[in-house]
Amino acid sequence: MIAIFNSLPVKEGAADEIVDRFAESRGHVQGFPGFVSMEVLKSDAEDEVLVVTRWRDRESFEAWVHSDEFSKAHGRSGAGVLLTGHPKMTSYLVAVERAPEVSEPG
Repeated sequence: MIAIFNSLPVKEGAADEIVDRFAESRGHVQGFPGFVSMEVLKSDAEDEVLVVTRWRDRESFEAWVHSDEFSKAHGRSGAGVLLTGHPKMTSYLVAVERAPEVSEPG
């Protein structure tokens, strides 16, 4: 599994609008083959929004980036005017993953 971190440097007062745009987007990435999950995080200072997506493998992510669905999700949103600079994307291999322990009824 891989995790993609996309850091969006946002203008003062724009973090909530960026988060809302992600919250309202439906049907683009969620159904894409190999997509596992997405989290949208807002920094305490509200000067950055971090979008974390997880993918089954790099090939799935690359297929998403080159898809029509990706173009629809990223085209003409006007979000660029809410940013102070270019987004920075970083890719990681998920080396260790933990989930909460499930306690059995006893």
